[in-house]
Amino acid sequence: MSEMEKKLLDAALKAMNNAHVLWGFKVGAAVLSEDSEIYSGCNVESWVSGLGICAERCAINHAVLHGSRKIKKVAIVVDADGQCEPKPCGACLQYICDFAKNPEIEIVMAKAEKGRILFETVKVKTLRELLPYPFSK
Repeated sequence: MSEMEKKLLDAALKAMNNAHVLWGFKVGAAVLSEDSEIYSGCNVESWVSGLGICAERCAINHAVLHGSRKIKKVAIVVDADGQCEPKPCGACLQYICDFAKNPEIEIVMAKAEKGRILFETVKVKTLRELLPYPFSK
């Protein structure tokens, strides 16, 4: 695992701790922008279905807010208590595609427990592997 992947996972873990969870589980994400900045985000849930936001889209929106519209790598950390596989949902995969502009972008996924990354759970997949048929022009 590269140093950048560790930095992204650490940023995602830190963001995960700020998640606003009402019924689901905590998720944190971090994106590496084209200018080598790291932007993070967490899931923010609402009792109204569809009103919340996933961590991946929150992180990308954070990058866009700061003027970065292209991402080079994504990391996702899921709270292990949620018993969920750490991977983006379909909406987030499409959003990543919209801002990555590269189907070979890597998505680093891991579980966390008691404030630390469980490195034995880390998986790295390309966007193309997770979303083989994205919407595009």
